[in-house]
Amino acid sequence: MPDAAFTPDEEALLAETVDIDVDTRRRILLLHRSLDRSDHYTLLGVDRAADKKAIKRAYYDLAAKLHPDRYFRKNLGPFKSRMEAVFGRLSLAHETLTSAEKRAEYDAYLEEQRRSRGIEELLADALAEVKRAEETAEREARAAASSPSQPNMQAVTAPAAAPQPPKPSAVEVSAAARRDALARRLLGGARAGSSPSAPSMPAAAKPSAPAAPPVPTTAGAMEALRNRYELRKSQARDAQARKYVAAGEAALASNDPVSAANAFRVAASLAPNDEALQKRADDAQIAADRILADTYAKQAHYEEKNGQWTEAARSWMRVVKGRPQDAHANERAANAMVKAGGDLHEASRLAQQACALKPENHHYRVTLANVYLAAGLTLNARRELETAAQRAPHDDTIQAMLKRVAKSA
Repeated sequence: MPDAAFTPDEEALLAETVDIDVDTRRRILLLHRSLDRSDHYTLLGVDRAADKKAIKRAYYDLAAKLHPDRYFRKNLGPFKSRMEAVFGRLSLAHETLTSAEKRAEYDAYLEEQRRSRGIEELLADALAEVKRAEETAEREARAAASSPSQPNMQAVTAPAAAPQPPKPSAVEVSAAARRDALARRLLGGARAGSSPSAPSMPAAAKPSAPAAPPVPTTAGAMEALRNRYELRKSQARDAQARKYVAAGEAALASNDPVSAANAFRVAASLAPNDEALQKRADDAQIAADRILADTYAKQAHYEEKNGQWTEAARSWMRVVKGRPQDAHANERAANAMVKAGGDLHEASRLAQQACALKPENHHYRVTLANVYLAAGLTLNARRELETAAQRAPHDDTIQAMLKRVAKSA
């Protein structure tokens, strides 16, 4: 594999002066970086259907190249710890997959992992689906706003002028003027066609011509167009929201709460002011989180059994997310976190929550005491152990812990 596949830190390791050839160094680094995300089959490089012989053959082939003892008295430098970690996982993979019982348990564990990841991906896809739904509403709004029923902008901004009557010629104007002058002399100065005794109508009383309609401005036309677009967009979003509500109801009818949670989340995003819809989305999400919590609980039990404390802490935290009032899940998460050397502040919060939910359970008090001991808070640990001893006076484990705490005080 080309060196470009490695990080700068890994490139520096490849340049170290050690008694390992470059190809083996590359293989060690690639295997070490994949330990957290590779299952036993992937690590050994065998198919899920591989038989026991194929698994053993793959294991011994890797062991012959990567076992630290093969480099006895050699300079391994920073590769030694990585080789030990890799070989430890290879040994665990071999031990697990060559035992029928352990392999069955491990395969069930992988199936729960696959299921939980599928649910996670489906829930995460809701965000992308919201974007797709909004883009659809945008396209529909633009199409509706620019439909043929919309007035033409040029016609609105530049209305056609009213037709004007033809102007009289110069000869016609001159003849009319002479006739008008003669008529005034004959009538004593009055305009022809008027009564001499009747006063002329005041200018103010003369009927005025009808006012011309106001000419629309460009700004007004643009504002009307924007308002039409916003209305169409709102209508399109509402239509999309109704579509996803229907999909959510169909998913619930099919007993698929995860898909229902997705659909209702999309609908709620399209109609953020609909409180009833927001509540339906929240309720559907809670149901989906509970299902997800069940799959993580199964994974956590397997990880605890096999001493995978970092993974167990992570799985129990996902259980707590779906079941926050589950005292057992809170306590197990705290316990795994302490054993994994994780965040003690978070472990303390989880253990305290477990004690608050089930104050009569002395095991939870012991876990909280262990968190305090790991944090160096001896007095707090002693207080919790004394409370636990009151609830379980015959528990030898609690008495032994109290004696150790008293000696260290």
